[in-house]
Amino acid sequence: MTQDEHAAPDAATTTLAGTAPADVAAELDRLRAKNGALAKALTRATRELAKAKSQVTQFAQPPLTFATMVRIKSNTTDDLGVQHATAEVLAGGGSGRRLVVAVAPSLQASRLKPGNTVLLNEQMVLVEQQGTATHGAVKTVRETLADGRLLVTDESGRRTLVERCTALAGEKLDVADRVVVDASGTFALELLAPEDDADLVLEETPDVTFADIGGLDEQIDRIRDAVQLPYLHRDLFERVDLKAPKGVLLYGPPGNGKTMIAKAVANALAGDGTPGTFLSVKGPELLNKYVGESERLIRLIFNRARELAAGGRPVIVFIDEMDSLLRTRGSGVSSDVETTIVPQFLAELDGIERLDNVMVIGASNRIDMIDPAVLRPGRLDVKIFVDRPGREAAAAIAGHYLNDRLPLADGVVAADLVDRLVADVYRRDDDRLVGTADDGHGPRPLYFADTMSGAVLKNIVDRIKTKAVKQSLLAAESSMTADDSSAAAGAPAITPSMVADAVQDQFVETAEAYER
Repeated sequence: MTQDEHAAPDAATTTLAGTAPADVAAELDRLRAKNGALAKALTRATRELAKAKSQVTQFAQPPLTFATMVRIKSNTTDDLGVQHATAEVLAGGGSGRRLVVAVAPSLQASRLKPGNTVLLNEQMVLVEQQGTATHGAVKTVRETLADGRLLVTDESGRRTLVERCTALAGEKLDVADRVVVDASGTFALELLAPEDDADLVLEETPDVTFADIGGLDEQIDRIRDAVQLPYLHRDLFERVDLKAPKGVLLYGPPGNGKTMIAKAVANALAGDGTPGTFLSVKGPELLNKYVGESERLIRLIFNRARELAAGGRPVIVFIDEMDSLLRTRGSGVSSDVETTIVPQFLAELDGIERLDNVMVIGASNRIDMIDPAVLRPGRLDVKIFVDRPGREAAAAIAGHYLNDRLPLADGVVAADLVDRLVADVYRRDDDRLVGTADDGHGPRPLYFADTMSGAVLKNIVDRIKTKAVKQSLLAAESSMTADDSSAAAGAPAITPSMVADAVQDQFVETAEAYER
């Protein structure tokens, strides 16, 4: 010890020795407080230094690689109980590589599930398992193989064979189900709910028969020859190498039975006991402001038709107001959306994937507005004009709804009522003059008969029936007495005067609508 070291304590002792005891205590308290503050500052500095070191260590860690677990390649345990396992994985998404990597001993290899997302470290060792991915491409199931694998297609129709992830291993998947496929295109990860777009298609098994349609015998014979015969007598058509038409176009004024004919075709095709399906589509409902959406809906409809027809079931795709959907390309004023919709429709009609057991029937009031490519031979081969009914056809239509099964007045025959109705409707005098029309050759008178349709005739008969019901109720009210307030209405009875009144009411309504 040096002389100075001996001197320092002596100096402090000498300093405190000449100080009062109270002052010495105060000085010691001040020094203790100072030491405590220094200790706290040192603790904080130590903590911040450790935090900084931890951050530096974290920043220095190499990135982990995402991969998809395929299967366990090998799994053994040595004498010391250490696991030695390898796994087959797909790294790098859709364009990635298939690798066999080591599994970290800290992970239990038997818990690794096919289809799950896993992480690989810089040495390509599998170090962590995560859950199933929640994103990927949406594809449609076309076939379920015996070993559980799925044949799926995307929107372009490209087929891919995928495996099921563990979550879907025991799931029942049907044709047309939608699944999420992982980025590598190897695993189906999730089953999605049916698309809401299916609401655009009215799917039904119609109960309308050709016997329910009156006044269209010629049109029915033509559509039977074009549609029903090739389906019910395939062997005969194959012997003469004759193929069924791909489609039929029913055109003509509205309300004359085009939709009923299409439904009756679907019903008639079920002659072998297999119920037919009628897919009804409204042309304007497929038009969408978003680019490519209308084309997608067309693909959806035809895919649905193929799925329903896969088991030999006859399917009718009925497109109403076809002129609004497939109008002539280049005719649009502010939009040329038809330039892509028409080719998409033709691609489905002429595509590589055949439309077996599927018949397309279109209906239009304006055949002149439909693109000529749709009407060419080999597409909508058969074109049937459904005109307004004449006297004979009108009698057949009215007789279908106004018959002897209805309650008629005494001495009244349904056939006489039908004759009265038709004669009144087809009068060409001033009492049935609706207005004038210009057909390009000058003005000409427009009579009630010129506006006639099957729908109007049915409406007239409905008016007759309504009048009979109201007359029955009025008769019951007039017969009620103070003593018998519960008198019930008698059976309605249709009279010739009701026919005349119903025709007049319909004429007035038509004339007023024409004036507006």
